[in-house]
Amino acid sequence: MNKIGFIGLGNMGSSILRAITKTDEKISIGIFDTDQDKMNSLKVELSSTLITINSYNSFEDLIKESYIVMICVKPQILSKIYCKIKDSSSPNNLFISIAAGVKTSTLSKELNTTRIVRFMPNLAAKCKKSVTAICSCEETNETDRQQAFEIAKTFGSAFFLDEDKFSAFIGISGSAIAFVFEFAHALALGGTHEGIAYNTALDIAFETMESAKSLYDEEKENPISLMSKVCSAGGTTIEGIKTLSDNNFSSAVINSVVNTSKKSKELEKR
Repeated sequence: MNKIGFIGLGNMGSSILRAITKTDEKISIGIFDTDQDKMNSLKVELSSTLITINSYNSFEDLIKESYIVMICVKPQILSKIYCKIKDSSSPNNLFISIAAGVKTSTLSKELNTTRIVRFMPNLAAKCKKSVTAICSCEETNETDRQQAFEIAKTFGSAFFLDEDKFSAFIGISGSAIAFVFEFAHALALGGTHEGIAYNTALDIAFETMESAKSLYDEEKENPISLMSKVCSAGGTTIEGIKTLSDNNFSSAVINSVVNTSKKSKELEKR
């Protein structure tokens, strides 16, 4: 039997698979994808003395031979295969879904089980730096929740949230990666304007973000307190902060999160 079986090996599914194989324990993993070449390539790449990768010609067979089933397909595909998943499953299966916008209540109803956990990872799963939101059915037992949490931690950090907070999570994490890139790009353009080559300025901007994160981790103070330590009276930093304030920087960011969350809720209703 496989400890974990993967249905779907797209960008996110394959990223999670790669992260899970970076383990010191012996583990058997099942994989299925309609792209046979991709599936076989991953099998060759990731198999090792500790990692046994078993490929399957059907996801039904994979489910029957796996304890934990990772559903890593798009929602429009998932909606067409619910019955086949349900008919192939048993009470032994724990299902973890990363299908965007598909609620645990829908999964539970369609698969006829309460052993359901939902992940919302972000793009950084491919470099084991995802920030992942987790929720489950109310009836899901703590052992299942903890197993899912440990899996999520293999490809980054993880946070349990109520499912109705997932739209807000998209605003501050899933989509916010793009906001961070936008900010870094703007910093780099400013640096370029002042004479630093763009690529160098971009590297400096991202390293500065890492510095800020490390400082926060070390001090555990709120951002206002940390900003005050950088701002000296009449100095350069307060001048920059004033310029951001004059241009409604905080309001723009807040509104970006609010509108992203709103859009997510609208899409879930479709």
